[in-house]
Amino acid sequence: MFSLRGTSFDSLAFMKTRILFVAAAIFSSLPQYAVNTEIAPRKGDELNSFARVPNNAFTYGEKLEYRMHYGPFNAGYATLEVKPEAVVVNGRKTMVVRCAARSSKTIDYLYNKVRNDYESYIDEEAIIPLKYLKSVEEGKYRDQDYAVFDHAQRKINAKKGSVSDVPYKVQDLVSVYYWSRLWDVTNAKFGDTYPTEFYMDGKVYNYNIRFMGREVVKVDAGKFNAIKIRPQVKTGDLFKSDDALTIWVSDDPNHVVLKVESEIFIGSVALSLISYKGLKNEISSKIK
Repeated sequence: MFSLRGTSFDSLAFMKTRILFVAAAIFSSLPQYAVNTEIAPRKGDELNSFARVPNNAFTYGEKLEYRMHYGPFNAGYATLEVKPEAVVVNGRKTMVVRCAARSSKTIDYLYNKVRNDYESYIDEEAIIPLKYLKSVEEGKYRDQDYAVFDHAQRKINAKKGSVSDVPYKVQDLVSVYYWSRLWDVTNAKFGDTYPTEFYMDGKVYNYNIRFMGREVVKVDAGKFNAIKIRPQVKTGDLFKSDDALTIWVSDDPNHVVLKVESEIFIGSVALSLISYKGLKNEISSKIK
């Protein structure tokens, strides 16, 4: 099945690396396979966009590292990091959050390098993005975007085009992950759905996550009590069904992503937490 560059491996390698660096970047890439439906602004836009939102899930200096793999093969690594210090944007303190995905040397040799970077400047109090940057390199493919959020005017000014009448507290590809970590699922029931909206490549989309219960999960960083969720994904070239992607997050106030599994047409791919530091709370969900 596996052979050197230039043979039949290339066609499979594209699919494998693509889904790994789509699914594994979590907050920055899962929405790329969300249901492709534009939405109208919802009620509540008259509220103060910068009203304080309680945040007991993450803080400055947090760093999460992940290993991406296809079966026994390491495909690469991803890092989610909150920079140690605040950066002021338009007079507001922001938390600078960065997602970086890198293919392994094996994938670099057998296929092409993947060097994907995403960055979001999240308002410290309101937990909404004020600025967003994207830089994607996958082989010869290049894609970049830069967006500035004007929540008071419900507008996004971006390299890929401006968007007007955006929903209240709209997120971006990075901030949507951190925003979802704030959700209270203490009393959630199986099948409950949590919706949000996010900006991606010049448009605003909706994104639903279903609560699938609780269970114990084992990853590279240890064994944890976890919350099981399923994002709504788009079926087609990669996914077999709209519930083909499953995510486990720590069952504690941090709500750290522990593991991702996805069933695609060419098999199963996974993401596993390797290490964590700088968490806001004790990771009480860890068993050992």
